[in-house]
Amino acid sequence: MRDIVSFLLIVVGILFLLIGKTLASVKWYSYEDGLKAMKERKKMMIVYIHSDHCQYCRRMEETTFKSGAVINMLKENFIPVKVEKNSEEGLKVRKIYGYMGTPTFHFIKPNGEKVYSLFGAWEKKEFLDILKYFSEGHYKEKTLTEYFMK
Repeated sequence: MRDIVSFLLIVVGILFLLIGKTLASVKWYSYEDGLKAMKERKKMMIVYIHSDHCQYCRRMEETTFKSGAVINMLKENFIPVKVEKNSEEGLKVRKIYGYMGTPTFHFIKPNGEKVYSLFGAWEKKEFLDILKYFSEGHYKEKTLTEYFMK
């Protein structure tokens, strides 16, 4: 009996860990809601252009965007916006800021000025370094290449 109770406690503990991991996610805004939030909260907006058919986007969503550190960094320092590249909203964003393929990331200041556009899929550590570059204002002093060559 004691072994069964121990086993059940372990199973329940594992389930809670798994559920907690799957529930942790980035709170994505639509483009219009992101614009409003960016102006109200005076935070930089990051616009993520993705495609449902993009294997690199899926990989980031299954790994990088599930990382607690990435989720917290986005929540604390950015207004994260996600648009599908071929949606009406995605086409509007592409026309305004440009498009390099999926995934594309645009970093927008609270005044609406685009700071930088970045193409590619990133692992957790790399993406955190990129977010740090923008959130800490390093983009004002050095290029992204200079920052990473330090």
